[in-house]
Amino acid sequence: MKTKKRGGRRLKRDWRRKIDVTDVDTYLEGKRLQERIGDPFSKKKDEELFHIDTSGKKQKSKKKSLNAPLKCLSSLQSTSAIPPLAKRSVKKYKKNNKKDDDFDKNIKPLKKGGIVKKKEVKELNKILKAKVKTLELKENSTKDLFDKDLWTSYREPGQRKDKLIKNVIKWLPSEVLNHNAKILPKLSNKKMSHPSQTTCKAEDMKCPHPGLSYNPTIEDHVSLLANIAEKEMELIKHEAHMNRVTQKLFKQVSKDKHEQMIIEELTEGLPGFTDDTVKEVNEDTSEFKAINPPTTRDNQKTIKKRKTQRRLRNEERQRMNAKIEKKKVSDLYRLRYIREELDELENVTNKKKLKRLQKRQINNISTRRLGTNKFTESLDAFALPKDLKGTLRETEPQGNIFKDCFESLQKRNILSVGKKQLKIHKKKVQAFMDPAFKVTPDMLAKYSV
Repeated sequence: MKTKKRGGRRLKRDWRRKIDVTDVDTYLEGKRLQERIGDPFSKKKDEELFHIDTSGKKQKSKKKSLNAPLKCLSSLQSTSAIPPLAKRSVKKYKKNNKKDDDFDKNIKPLKKGGIVKKKEVKELNKILKAKVKTLELKENSTKDLFDKDLWTSYREPGQRKDKLIKNVIKWLPSEVLNHNAKILPKLSNKKMSHPSQTTCKAEDMKCPHPGLSYNPTIEDHVSLLANIAEKEMELIKHEAHMNRVTQKLFKQVSKDKHEQMIIEELTEGLPGFTDDTVKEVNEDTSEFKAINPPTTRDNQKTIKKRKTQRRLRNEERQRMNAKIEKKKVSDLYRLRYIREELDELENVTNKKKLKRLQKRQINNISTRRLGTNKFTESLDAFALPKDLKGTLRETEPQGNIFKDCFESLQKRNILSVGKKQLKIHKKKVQAFMDPAFKVTPDMLAKYSV
């Protein structure tokens, strides 16, 4: 037999551990079940449990009434037990069923037996016609007309494409229109564009300078020569700059000296080529020497020396502080100069901005590199004053119209710039031998292999 465990009974916690509460749990479970199901049948009356059927044998027809709600719409109906909110009270205006509603004060009744002028009759007819039109518009607006079939035709014969996209298909994104381009080919006229194919804004053909004519005036001829001289000066400056940046940066050495320098670099450290004039290293360098050697009683600083050092340090500090204060005062007096410097700096930045804008404008007009070669505009043809002739027969032809047209196409990014090919470069054909083919020494001697 197992011994019964005994717990402590000193505190309420110990009593709860060993106390039997099964009867309380059964009672509470019964109460919960009663709340879920209701009162037991013994306590209910007969009227609540049973009812007398007085309908008879008449059975209802199984056919559903046509006015009953559809089953598919049952999910839209509310299933909550909360009653719906009361509708807002709408203010109702009483309709005036008077006959004088359509009465217009401007229309005056005709006098019986009186004579009416022709002008008055015309004015009355105009007012009556306007009144009839307004009434017809009101009647037509109330009707819901659905004459057009939206699915058969995407647009009317007289309707423009832009108007259709704005009014009818403006809610569709561009991705959807491009995706459905097969169905609606007229809606998306998308063309592939390459950046190299864009033509620049340069003029196709410039008018020739008046100084190029066979009988120019003195001013035009002088201005033409001045323009050509400016372009030549720019080219000379560019060449000089490139020469200064590349060749003149490096020292020019003779050929013999250059070879000697190479030999010295290559034979450095080799036995037999070393220089004997190297100084021998002192043996004392191997000994250790302290940077700050230890002080001795003889080498110790005196009190007087320390005081003088402290005094000199303080004086130096005071001098530095005085300098800083003096600089602060001088900076205050220097404010006007600072303003001038700021103005100069602003002017410089504005000039740089203008330069950048001009550069962008030039880039828009200038040609882009389509191929490997860069486009260089050829210089204008000119004639010196001694070469000018008085008659057209004696003048020599200058320039080429076909060449100018060809250069204009290259300038406007229509053609890529090429180079003159004086030689025809043919590809070298390489001959290979089949490994299965048997080669004899006579064949090798024949083809000199």
